[in-house]
Amino acid sequence: MEKNKEVRVRFAPSPTGYLHIGGARTALFNYVFAKKHNGKFLLRIEDTDTERSKKEYTEQIIRSLEWLGIKHDEKIVYQSERFEVYKKYAERLLNEGKAYRCFCTKEEIEEKKKNNPKWKYNRKCLNLSKEEIEKNLREGKPYTIRLKLPDTEIRFYDYVKGDMKFHSKDFEDFIIVRSNGVPIYQFTVVIDDYEMGITHVIRGDDHLSNTPKQILIYQALGFETPEFAHIPLILGQDKKRLSKRHGATSVEEYRENGFLPEALVNFIALLGWSPGDDREKMSLDEIIKEFSLERINKSPAVFDYKKALWINGKYISEKKNEELLPLVKEVYKKHGIDFTSNPNYLKILELLKTRVKTINEFYEFGLYFFKDPQSYDEKGIKKYFKKENSKKLLEKLIEILENTEPFTEEKLEEVLRSEAEKEELSAAKFIHPLRLAITGFTVSPGIFETAVLIGKENCINRVKKALDFLSQNE
Repeated sequence: MEKNKEVRVRFAPSPTGYLHIGGARTALFNYVFAKKHNGKFLLRIEDTDTERSKKEYTEQIIRSLEWLGIKHDEKIVYQSERFEVYKKYAERLLNEGKAYRCFCTKEEIEEKKKNNPKWKYNRKCLNLSKEEIEKNLREGKPYTIRLKLPDTEIRFYDYVKGDMKFHSKDFEDFIIVRSNGVPIYQFTVVIDDYEMGITHVIRGDDHLSNTPKQILIYQALGFETPEFAHIPLILGQDKKRLSKRHGATSVEEYRENGFLPEALVNFIALLGWSPGDDREKMSLDEIIKEFSLERINKSPAVFDYKKALWINGKYISEKKNEELLPLVKEVYKKHGIDFTSNPNYLKILELLKTRVKTINEFYEFGLYFFKDPQSYDEKGIKKYFKKENSKKLLEKLIEILENTEPFTEEKLEEVLRSEAEKEELSAAKFIHPLRLAITGFTVSPGIFETAVLIGKENCINRVKKALDFLSQNE
């Protein structure tokens, strides 16, 4: 590869499902590598499988990449629009004697492999005469096109794996075009990468076994071979390949679950790569500055959802309120609530932002600022609503709330502690049932601050409702 050649990389998903975390990481590594070297990041949609490829998946993949801030350069390439191009190259290989038509049926091949699993295609059709080939074509016999492999060693350097060595005798003359005229993945990838000027192929190491075959196609076509880097897979905590059972796996799910794009980018960047120090929070610009293929780990990355939540929580806690507000408003809007309907909404935002791990948790943990609790924590009921003096304590709490004027944190705490002292009780005897009555939870931000943000009348009404609940469940 020429030193001064522009770096050009690509992300090439198949639109047969949503963009998953593994694919997003591959796209990110390609993107940051391109940006680090002032190169181009291209997007190619590998949609030759017309049965499984769906337009909505293509749209979702593009949308997810944009949401993550991974923007492609140049026009998107769709393989489904390039069948004539692939056909032209297949015909060229046929004309040059580097590929040949194979009229063996699928059933014949399967029978051979059934009897001997190690059986490799025996080149039965390689030496068919011109007359035999023309006769078969006239009779409309279906055929595949196979690449005629030279007897050669295949060597390449992989930026992650190091020096790799294979031999063509490990493979049979593999098919490059199926009997229905559809080219196989190995063939289309090589042609597209060549025509798109791709200099570095960065992809999952499940593609490593494809690489020697692709190099043989590059050589047959006389194309320069790009550089390769194969990234290890992402595993779940059980060391098995990441799947649905490990939790959310698609970028769309993370978006819906209330993750910030910059937090998710940070998290997936550190899945199998590190900047060489113990930094855990990095912006996209910092990742670009520090990124190198050589720092990608050789062993698989282990996916830790708790770590993803921790990173997301850190980004939320440090985000400006004016940036968070539209996101939080949107979550509440989905549930039919106007977040700004509580005059203290900015204080509520500030109070919750250091406690939540996702944007959705602003709703889950903050709903009681807008609506009366619909239920009470089960353990809390047993602990604070089922005691002999529970009713008396709640009645006293109504008095405390009514007698607090002005209704501020300081005044409420002063009145509550004073009453507790008079009753020869610890303040906690009032605080815990008050929290359960006005929030429905046994845990919340500071109770006095919470009560003031809910409002005096609302707090009184909620404690009265808790009393009704006690009466009905005696």
